[in-house]
Formats: sequence, C-alpha cells, structure tokens
Amino acid sequence: MPDQPVFNMYWSKEEVEDYIRYPSEGSAEELGSPIYFIGQNELEQDEVMEDLVNDLEEKGYDYAPLRPYNSREYYEVETGEVHSIDEDQYVRYNQIMLYSINILTSYPFALATHPDRDSWRIVTPADLNTRTAKEFLFTYYAETAKAVSDLIKEEYSINQLQEVYEDVRPRGGAISRWSDAVDENVNLHPVEFMSIADLKEVVRENEDLLDELGFPSKTQCKKAFDTVEKYRNKVMHGNRSVISSEEDVEGLVESLEIASDIAVNAGGDGPGLDIPP
Repeated sequence: MPDQPVFNMYWSKEEVEDYIRYPSEGSAEELGSPIYFIGQNELEQDEVMEDLVNDLEEKGYDYAPLRPYNSREYYEVETGEVHSIDEDQYVRYNQIMLYSINILTSYPFALATHPDRDSWRIVTPADLNTRTAKEFLFTYYAETAKAVSDLIKEEYSINQLQEVYEDVRPRGGAISRWSDAVDENVNLHPVEFMSIADLKEVVRENEDLLDELGFPSKTQCKKAFDTVEKYRNKVMHGNRSVISSEEDVEGLVESLEIASDIAVNAGGDGPGLDIPP
C-alpha cells in the first residue's frame, strides 16, 4: 500500500478554535456528503471492483473508505490505490465545519463520524461549493465589511467621504447609488453602498485607518483586501465555484483568517461569538 504524504494543515486544532465565529452554526454533518463504502473483501474480486469503480465514476466519487471501519483505509478511484486514513482526517459529526475545511488544506477529504455508522459523512473540496458552505462562509466576509464600514463612518463625515471616494475611486459607482437612494428617501450613509474594493481604496489613502487595521503599508493592505474580495465574491455568487483547484482550499482559509483579523482590528465582532438568542 503506497504511503500517503503527510502535510501540516493550515491551522493547528487550537488555532481553529480562535477563528470559529458562530459555534452553533454549520456542522461537519451538514457540510458532508453520503459515503460510498467498499468492503475490503471486494478489493480482490476483479469483476466486482470493475462494476464498483464504474459506479463510483458515474456518481462522481473520487474516494471510497473501506469497511470494516477500523481498517482506516480508503480506495482512490483515479489511481486504483489503497491509502491509509490519517487520524487527523476524522472529525465528529457535530463539530463546526471550520475543522473540516482546515483538514482539506492538507488532506483530500475529512470523515465526519457519527454514533450511527450509517450516518457518517465524507467532506471533500467539492462540498465547499454548496449553498450550505457558502451560507456559513458568508458570515466572515459580512462582519469584515460591516466593521470596516463602521470605522470609516467614524473617520469621515458624509461630505468628506464623498470627496475621498471620488478621488480614490473615480470610476466607482457607490456614491451614485447612494445619491439615487437618497432621492428615494432612503436614509443611509454612503459607506453602506461600498464594495470591499471600495473600502480597500478608502482605507489605503488614510494612514490612520491603515494603522488601525494593522497594515504597515498600502501594498500589504491591498494584498489582504484582494484575498478577502476574491473569495467573498465566490461565496456571494451562486453560479461561481468557491473551490476550483487544490490551492483554492488554502486560499479560502487564508481569506477567512484575514477577514477575521481585519474585523477585529476594526473594532467589530471577533470569532468566538455565538448567535444571539
């Protein structure tokens, strides 16, 4: 049996806890998909395996854990090889899905265990493209935008912000959208109409805001906001895949980390809060 490469996950288990935003929202069980199991005794039966592999491919499965469960092995459809399942790939069914996402930064899948073994689930990068995953991920980016917006409100009056915005975003449409809303008696601050890209440019042109958010330079600010914006846009649009390559999983986790850090530095709600009753 070929050895499985071992890599470090993006976060340690302890670090994952630091970035859990809503502990009661989004479990591994909700994120995962049903498992297609293969019996160990079936591996030596060529005709049976041929039928099983055809079925796996038709149904879009890349990996099939082996029974009995304590074998801790899986069959890889593409290569036809059997690999061991690392202890770190297992999560409890009711653990927050962030643990599963972190596992995917290093392993091809996570296994969500359950007292009822028929209720076990497998979590793969493809599951991060589901509506369930996107709803969970959205909370990180929403809090970042809110916290930065509130910080900008404290820094600028409405008139000042209009001038700054027109200077840093001459082709942006946020002020026009705000003006149209004001004409319709919608009493909102113009920052409410700004995108992540808009907020980034406003922050980059103000040394106090850069310091507040912990950015030593405009370049670092741009890089951080661009990473957040990239995955925020993927999450927000139903017709876009959040994950389309192996690198995207680590990029997604990095964006969640950056989004959380920006929100905290801006004075917003940090991870660790639960949903208010």
